[in-house]
Amino acid sequence: MSSSVEALSALQELSATEDAALRRAAVWYFKRHARIIADEADDFSARAVADREDFLELHAALRKLGVSVALPDELRDRAA
Repeated sequence: MSSSVEALSALQELSATEDAALRRAAVWYFKRHARIIADEADDFSARAVADREDFLELHAALRKLGVSVALPDELRDRAA
């Protein structure tokens, strides 16, 4: 719990420039890995499932920050 509180506090302390840089980095990562994750959409190994879950959590977090990025078609049914 304390790590969540500390992380929230750290996020609130970001300057506008730092916040923008963090968002750009997350969007870059998302776009760079979207095809890789989508190509493994039918892979049910533990690693592929964990990667997909992490990727979908990143997508949800970006949306909460007001950043609109499209999910690959192969992942849309899993994002619900």
